[in-house]
Amino acid sequence: MRTIDKVSMIHVFGLDKEEDQLVGTALYPKYTKSKDSDNIQLIKEKAPAGNLFYEKLDKHTDTPIKLAKIRVIVLGKKYAESGIGDMVERFIINPELGTSIQLAVSEHSAESVLKKFSKGDSLNLIDIIQHNMTRQYLPKTNLHVFLNHFYGQGMDAYIPVISIDDQMKMMVKGIGIFKDDKLKLMLNEEQTLIFSTLKNKRGEGSLKMDVEHRGKKGTIITRGHKSSQKWEIKKSNLNHPELNLTLKLRWTVSQYPEWIQLSNEKENELLKQLIEAEVKKRVDGLLVTLKEKEVDPLGIGNIVRSKMRVWNEKKFYEKYPSLPINVKVHLEIINSGLNV
Repeated sequence: MRTIDKVSMIHVFGLDKEEDQLVGTALYPKYTKSKDSDNIQLIKEKAPAGNLFYEKLDKHTDTPIKLAKIRVIVLGKKYAESGIGDMVERFIINPELGTSIQLAVSEHSAESVLKKFSKGDSLNLIDIIQHNMTRQYLPKTNLHVFLNHFYGQGMDAYIPVISIDDQMKMMVKGIGIFKDDKLKLMLNEEQTLIFSTLKNKRGEGSLKMDVEHRGKKGTIITRGHKSSQKWEIKKSNLNHPELNLTLKLRWTVSQYPEWIQLSNEKENELLKQLIEAEVKKRVDGLLVTLKEKEVDPLGIGNIVRSKMRVWNEKKFYEKYPSLPINVKVHLEIINSGLNV
């Protein structure tokens, strides 16, 4: 037990790279300065290794620095692309840090993101990220999930991507995918929704589709509700594996073309077929992108490993870019979203 105004409890920590040094930026509330706001304080230091930040930051405060309340660690894009292995081993794997904290990679420097937050009276970056996990399109993740994928066989780590928009507001833009300890790929909002659908059982993001049928064009907007995924190995040959993916969706439809009359059973089935075809096309596209970039955030290697007696990670990922994956999509529309 500690008195809150006698410690400096860091809530958000950012990491960037400048030449051969890491730049650490921290935000913490100064409760004793005002009764009306947290009076967010920003401190910054440089160090050659992550484990040195603790004592260096402590020199800038009038109370001891504590890491136990860190809720978000932000990685600058440049730093994430250069490799974060040292930071993971020396800073993140720390008994003071809880595994429920969030990691995020910033399109801008982590320092610029934290400076943006330091000008306000809120440390709600964690709320923005979690909202997009529960009510939007981000897959569920935290430090525990990240470390599991970072160190696990047959899978690659991923974390949310954040940015500052044209109105200087914070926003979530998708997910960043790592290969080993380096950021290799960033998925946009649509790709992230498809990824979340393949990874989680629930995802509530909206998906817009432009469709065409017999010369008629229109727009369909769906919203996720529940999904389930089933992976099967079609050929149990280590040298030439082939996978079948069956994706079952329970989604709502909030908009559809006026030339589709849902009161007609055949046209109701047509709507389902149009959506299933579009979702399959986007799943196929995402899988091609992941294989081309040689990243495996879905843990396909681990899926194959769990179903085969003999599995070699190196040999599997040599074949991974050409791995056949046959996708089938089954949709159940649970609510049209409109009065028809």
